[in-house]
Amino acid sequence: MGKTDVAVVLLSLVALVIGFFKLEAQTAGQAPPAPAAKGTGAAMPKLAPGMTKDKSGCWPWPDSLDAVRAAPENHVVLYEDENVRMVDVHTPPMQTNHKHDHQWLSVFMQDEAQPKGRDHGSDGTAGPAGGVIPADAAFPLLNVAGTQAPHAFEDLDTFTKHFYRAELKKIPFECPGPNGAMASYNKDRVTTLPDVKVDSWSWPDSTDQIITSRKTDIVHFETFDLRFVEVTIPAGQKQEMGAQLYPSVLIFYERQPKGVTTSYDGKTTQVDRKFEGVKFPRATREGKQPPHSFENTDTFPAHYYRVEFKKIQWKG
Repeated sequence: MGKTDVAVVLLSLVALVIGFFKLEAQTAGQAPPAPAAKGTGAAMPKLAPGMTKDKSGCWPWPDSLDAVRAAPENHVVLYEDENVRMVDVHTPPMQTNHKHDHQWLSVFMQDEAQPKGRDHGSDGTAGPAGGVIPADAAFPLLNVAGTQAPHAFEDLDTFTKHFYRAELKKIPFECPGPNGAMASYNKDRVTTLPDVKVDSWSWPDSTDQIITSRKTDIVHFETFDLRFVEVTIPAGQKQEMGAQLYPSVLIFYERQPKGVTTSYDGKTTQVDRKFEGVKFPRATREGKQPPHSFENTDTFPAHYYRVEFKKIQWKG
């Protein structure tokens, strides 16, 4: 092998390592799953399109094991409608929450350090400890997760495990992994948008998109830590020019229309349809955004959720 070939191989390895760590930097910390019982496979059965949870044959558990009902002290609903349920999840140090399940695919969002913990599987078997995330991580960290059979999480550390979980109800049901294991789809469903380069941030808080675009950007709830916004731009209509003051996560569970984006300096960009023929949910990380607007030139509405994190220091 010549010097040129060696250089190419080394550069390829460097790119692979950088790509791996970039993905890891976006990924939420989770404890490894409990080991599956002997004789059970890790593969999840494939279901026919449109198959429901009740008819799937892979979900025998009662609705009483839903996380909000079975472990309400650890799962607090911040907002819920027919499409989405936004849950605040927290487990105090040295405690184990009650056994519970998650019937919808979801997006985990972490905006702070995560403690060491472990999962207890459906059969009670404890998994290995893990899931530690340091306080200087590149928040928000995400995990696009599948359904999850009954399990319980144990916090083995000295501080509370805390994160947010957006559960998407309209996504077709999928069978869970074995023994309470959770499938993660971060590799192809989590993206980070490049930062918009500006010389300085000169726009006042009055340009906040929830103020300038009240008809399209609806705040469902707001706390000291975050804001949950539903964005709906009907076909043929335009979002008003506005800024996004905080780093955000955009959550999608349906395709998005084509249109035209106009930036603060008047430049326009044609936007193609997105997410046609893909599996959901999809999640996009982005830093704060200078004033911009989107005009929907398609035949169906743009519709997604924007979770804005007020406390984090964006690191890309």
